[in-house]
Amino acid sequence: MIENTKGVVLRTIKYSETSIIAQIYTQVFGLESFMINGVRQTKAKHARALLQPLSLLEMVVYYKANRDIQRMKEYKSAYVFQSVPFDTVKSVLALFMAEVLYKSVKEEVSNKELFEFIEQCIQQLDQQTEGLAYQPLLFLIRLSHYLGFYPNNNYLAGERSFFDLQEGVFVDRAARSPRYMQTDLAFVFHQLLKSEKEPSPKPTVIARKQRQVLLSSLLRFYDFHVSNFGVLNSVSILREVLS
Repeated sequence: MIENTKGVVLRTIKYSETSIIAQIYTQVFGLESFMINGVRQTKAKHARALLQPLSLLEMVVYYKANRDIQRMKEYKSAYVFQSVPFDTVKSVLALFMAEVLYKSVKEEVSNKELFEFIEQCIQQLDQQTEGLAYQPLLFLIRLSHYLGFYPNNNYLAGERSFFDLQEGVFVDRAARSPRYMQTDLAFVFHQLLKSEKEPSPKPTVIARKQRQVLLSSLLRFYDFHVSNFGVLNSVSILREVLS
């Protein structure tokens, strides 16, 4: 049947000489793959530029339940980027966010709250003028809430001052292992979690090296909680543009 839905482009792969398959997180159906025919032709009816990572679309699709690959009938932009395609840092952040979503959002069912969160993040990134270096950390923290494993900020100085990435809580002692944030970094993480919950959050000032280590720790946190999360290809580029 023909259905209308919004969707966020997470990844595209080439298919045949003229077509692509796009993995899109949709408002109505959750994560789905769509065949888009003819989009790689010189005089394509639809612009391939609209299929960049994190593009927000209005879509008309031929949808059939339990089909591995759905078919796209029409699509157009649901939000026209003002800065992301023209800003190197924002473009890489969009690539990173799209890859995180592709790796972590698996459900083929509607999740209105998650879709609205992603939509809000896209518009915020496009309109943001400062604090971009903190965006990967805040995005990972906020997304974990919708995925069901938001960290428990039960930090207590001198007592629960290590963070257990596998359990998602602060603990009183820890081995020197990739499973744990040690005290200095755990305190920074606690401060970030605390400020993120405030009505008008002001980003905690974090040194560049600590941001990089914290990003690595948060990605390990995701690896503990998301099946087959693995390594993100965009991280090395992200580190370079935010250095």
